[in-house]
Amino acid sequence: MLRDAAASADQFIRRTAVEVIGRHVSGRNLSDLILCALADRSEYVVRAGCQVIEDWKWDAAHGAISNLIKSPSGSTRQVSIRTLGAIWRQSDFQPVFQIYKTDAETEVRREAAWTLRNNVSGADWRRLFDAFRTDALPRHRRWACDLASAFGQPDVVRFLKALCTDRDGHVRKAAAKAMAALDAHTLPVVETVDVDV
Repeated sequence: MLRDAAASADQFIRRTAVEVIGRHVSGRNLSDLILCALADRSEYVVRAGCQVIEDWKWDAAHGAISNLIKSPSGSTRQVSIRTLGAIWRQSDFQPVFQIYKTDAETEVRREAAWTLRNNVSGADWRRLFDAFRTDALPRHRRWACDLASAFGQPDVVRFLKALCTDRDGHVRKAAAKAMAALDAHTLPVVETVDVDV
């Protein structure tokens, strides 16, 4: 029955079939239909397929999702970037970072920023920090402070000092907190010596 619905001429029936497969306890038995949904002519069906892959955290669909981040549809790019975040690989950083920097649609860039923030690693944190610290959106500047706190070295303190004078109070507070965290990380270790008195 679900197989028939997924092949319906009506895009909304196909979308509903994909959604039901995604929630059904035996839905993974019809995973081939989810992969087919990613190539459907209806963007509604494609996005429903993306949501299922995100919910399942289905890594086998990584290649198909990676292609969808280049979709002409901004809504599909946004959903596929979010999905990619659930099945993230280190190699995803560069294409998603490029979308964050250059996509024409604000919501797509914001989704890319969120996904990058949630999947950042020690290998790529600095590029993201440098981009976020000068971003027009205060939330992204605050995230730069969080990155510095988690991954930073003393060389980022000068940037944090600048963020301590940011026009947004949340950014200033996050920058001060990050500086305190970096100070705690770089304090010299003092060995204790037992002295018999």
